[in-house]
Amino acid sequence: MNKTFLGVIRMSYLQLKLEAWIDDVNREDSITLQLFEKFLNLLFNFIKWAGIPFVVYLLFEISRW
Repeated sequence: MNKTFLGVIRMSYLQLKLEAWIDDVNREDSITLQLFEKFLNLLFNFIKWAGIPFVVYLLFEISRW
């Protein structure tokens, strides 16, 4: 096999993967959107629970002025 033929195979493989991902994103029960939802929920909870002690610390520091 020559290099051009292997390049065409790789490109068609990537194109098939991209089309499958686009089809998944366009579905209502998309796996990609579920992963984004889970990630954003974790990020929100981390910011919320890390932010509460920081705000308490800021209030404590302000009260010492």
